[in-house]
Amino acid sequence: MKLGSATAVLLLGASASLLATGAEAAHPAAGDPALQMIAPGPGAGEVRMALGGAARRLARPACARVFADFADASGRPLQERLDRLGLTGAGYLALVFFAEGLDRGRCQQDQVLATATPGRRVVSVCGRFARAYLHDPRWAELTLIHEALHTLGLGEDPPSTFDISARVAGRCGR
Repeated sequence: MKLGSATAVLLLGASASLLATGAEAAHPAAGDPALQMIAPGPGAGEVRMALGGAARRLARPACARVFADFADASGRPLQERLDRLGLTGAGYLALVFFAEGLDRGRCQQDQVLATATPGRRVVSVCGRFARAYLHDPRWAELTLIHEALHTLGLGEDPPSTFDISARVAGRCGR
């Protein structure tokens, strides 16, 4: 994913060096606001609240199983990657960068709230995300879980966006 110089990066819970090295040292608690450092910007508050909700959902075993439901391009379950990192799904969320999508690329599509490139720990949050969170916080939280799957290596088509979202909602939507 190419990020322009005007893109504001929203750092959540980890230093850039930790992300770059893939270090396993950080084990943040689910939803710990002290570890969620979001740079000021439009929608940052809504991203922070949705991230906390997503982490609380992933702290539930039934929801966390969503990482075992999908595999990366090599066929390895995403849960294996988390296990190698020594992280839970909720802890992994604290290592993901969130950047303003500035309604470019896939963010130009009306229904897209956020987007991620498989295997990269950056999620581009589209301008409509904040409005979506205010309208339906649950869906915004599930969207961040969906995008976290992509950051761990899940591709798309197959499985389709709809299939991924349906599985996330089935495991985590309650």
